[in-house]
Amino acid sequence: MIPHFYCPVMGFKTDEVVMNCIEKLREHEVYYSELSILEALWRITKKVRELSSGQDYNRNNIVEVVANGIRAIRTDLNRAEITEEAVKEAIKLYVLGHRDLIDNILYSITITQEDVKFLAIDESLKTFIKSRNLRSDVFIMPLDL
Repeated sequence: MIPHFYCPVMGFKTDEVVMNCIEKLREHEVYYSELSILEALWRITKKVRELSSGQDYNRNNIVEVVANGIRAIRTDLNRAEITEEAVKEAIKLYVLGHRDLIDNILYSITITQEDVKFLAIDESLKTFIKSRNLRSDVFIMPLDL
């Protein structure tokens, strides 16, 4: 799953399409990767930097909300491991021309595990995968939930 879906759990709003499907995720077995948490934190720290200039900024509250969100992700979701096979597949994608290594790893985790789908809102990786005649049946979009 991409980091957009973790931001609300960590107390930050994200794309409307993501916010609208969060409830639907409760009906599914959801996996997370530490890489997705890292990407979500990059997004959140950018937002925190913007917020910290405002007078309503409460640093301690934001820190606690984010920490609680990470705890909830790790407690309530299933962890998807980055296997050697997934790394090999990710590097192959990079060599083929897809330069987002984190997306490559997340996709590769998905294709190297049984019955796991890749929840995405951005069509670019899916388009790249299809253009290379690679496995695209693992993608699921928020509207498909």
